[in-house]
Amino acid sequence: MKGTIVLAAGGTGGHMFPAEALAQELKRRGWRILLVTDARGARFAGQFPADERFEISATNPNAGGAAAKALAVFSLLGGLLTALREFKRRDIAAAVGFGGYPSFPAMKAAALLKIPYIVHEQNGILGRANRMLAAGATFTAHAFPELERAPARAHLKEVGNPLRDAAIALAGSDYAAPAPDGAINLLVFGGSQGAALFSTVVPEAIAALPENVRRRLKVTQQARDSEQDAVADRYQKAGIEAELAPFFPDLPARIAKAHLVIARAGASTVTEIATIGRPSILAPLAIAMDDHQTGNAKVLADIGAAILLPEKAFTASALAAALGALFSDPARLAQMADAASGRVKKGAAKNLADLVEEVARGQRKAA
Repeated sequence: MKGTIVLAAGGTGGHMFPAEALAQELKRRGWRILLVTDARGARFAGQFPADERFEISATNPNAGGAAAKALAVFSLLGGLLTALREFKRRDIAAAVGFGGYPSFPAMKAAALLKIPYIVHEQNGILGRANRMLAAGATFTAHAFPELERAPARAHLKEVGNPLRDAAIALAGSDYAAPAPDGAINLLVFGGSQGAALFSTVVPEAIAALPENVRRRLKVTQQARDSEQDAVADRYQKAGIEAELAPFFPDLPARIAKAHLVIARAGASTVTEIATIGRPSILAPLAIAMDDHQTGNAKVLADIGAAILLPEKAFTASALAAALGALFSDPARLAQMADAASGRVKKGAAKNLADLVEEVARGQRKAA
């Protein structure tokens, strides 16, 4: 083993999955991986190839009133003390923070111990935790060509958004538009925990389509456990064949099989759609911090690879109109798939691993 690299991420799959992809690449290169996350992030770490891991406390200091903010400060301080204690016990060559508040105390601990660190931003807008860390980072690596709200002192480096091996294996998969009377595979997912908006609007929109279109549809949709019965009932009444689940562990394979994807616009979602090359309708999460999902969606929408429907415009009638237009124009679907393919930087896990090794080698020489 070459040494230990700390990867810190938490909160959502959007932070955890790029960290997992980097871990896979670094493990292939002979590095030990120490994962730092919180209880929420740990839910997405079942396949994370870490040699060691520990959880820290970390709460958003921007949420709630004065009492909640004070508790958040104590939570972050507790996370910092835990990270300092754990890092001192190990010979750490470098650290990488992927955003989410668990990465903040971990990277601050690295800075206090003179361990060089990198922050990686998956979205087109630098997140708040990363924004507070970027000025002290050796590099601020980012996924998309443009990164908004980066501090002037940040050392920017576009590397792309690291993808798990399952998505990389399907990069640039051939796309065949649905035949005039053939089946139409529609994939609907709303992030790590599904989207209640999709559970109501999508079935209603599909039910409004002409019968000759509905009978061709095969829907695969992510829906929360509490919503599945209602969604299944709506599809059954509309005569739609549907597969429902709260989470699809093989999501990249399902994207590859889809003729059209309806999704939120998290960074990993946009990156996987572009890497595999599929047309999409994107409904950015309106409450996302700094509206970063709209920025992500524009990466594909601005080149004609996706239709952007903001939440306020994501109604059954608007969605039905968009679906009807796309399903009646297979050539447009194929053009959208072609435009999406290759829109994001390739080899992101390798690019970021190269950067990590560059920083780690610099640390070894300095020591």
